[in-house]
Amino acid sequence: MTDKKIKILCVEDEIDIRSNISDILRDEGYEVVEAGNGYEGFETFLSERPDLIISDIMMPELDGYGLLKFVRDAEGFKNSTIPFIFLTALGQKDNVIKGVNLSANDYLVKPIDFDLLIAKVKEKTLNYQRIENFHHNQINNIKNQISLILPKDSLNYLDVITEISAKLKEEPYGSFPHRQYLDEIKKIYLNALNLRTTIHNYLDKDVIDFKLNANEESINLADFLENFAKNIDKNISSKIVFNNMHNINLLPSIKIDKIVLIDALGNIIFEMLKNSEEQAKISIGAMLDHLKQIVIIINLHSEKNLDITQFNTAKISRILDKQNCRFEIVENRKNTAVLIIPDFRLI
Repeated sequence: MTDKKIKILCVEDEIDIRSNISDILRDEGYEVVEAGNGYEGFETFLSERPDLIISDIMMPELDGYGLLKFVRDAEGFKNSTIPFIFLTALGQKDNVIKGVNLSANDYLVKPIDFDLLIAKVKEKTLNYQRIENFHHNQINNIKNQISLILPKDSLNYLDVITEISAKLKEEPYGSFPHRQYLDEIKKIYLNALNLRTTIHNYLDKDVIDFKLNANEESINLADFLENFAKNIDKNISSKIVFNNMHNINLLPSIKIDKIVLIDALGNIIFEMLKNSEEQAKISIGAMLDHLKQIVIIINLHSEKNLDITQFNTAKISRILDKQNCRFEIVENRKNTAVLIIPDFRLI
């Protein structure tokens, strides 16, 4: 793996404490991103993909326990192993036990001993990097062996089929009694060529790398949307209605980085609701378009029209660019946005 600067997310509602922690870690050579509460912390986690999280327990809106649960429930290898250090006041033994039960990796007592902080950060990030490197090496080992799975004689057999069908196309033994025979032989020849190209393409290292991306997984869109609604704030999830979930369940599965999709959909919903009245609702549906892309359709049902100038489309597009997906606001229906998943991500 290429060496990269270790990124740490510091989540703390007290600005002075957060600034002190961040400044000291930056002085030690770490990249630091900050957040003031659990919701901001999870949003930053999704967009920044840190290597370690340091979080206070008692915070407004969403506390450290909620943040830890969101991170672990986000699924994926990286999220289940990322080190998580809690900050707690002296004597809060119950808080520490609860954090450990939720799979926190360690804790620091306030006021913070910064030498101890640096030592713990070095220990946790070193162990995390070892796990990541081991996982990365395993994936590379699988990639390197894939080309050996195909029997060596397969291409030889294919060569014989291609050669014979190419010869028969020329009718060397005289004309066929029915022209349909020749059409069928041409089909055999063309499909043999296509099969050879497909085999070579799928043994290409770049294609294997795409197929075995450790951050991507196969998901059913209906299941994803239901789980998404369950894991967001209840005040927001109560405003969401899904259209024709049965039809969504029939759509092809998607191979995608789930965290990117969660991040993008969460931002779209936030942008739609932020300037809407309390009773506004959002309906979400999905369909397969004529280009065989999955289009997720998000409608805002509100007395106010969506103010496109206030909509952070650039941020959402940057998130989706990581997976070659697109985001658009429908011009003639300004309260409708679409998230488009390209056909090559369908399986």
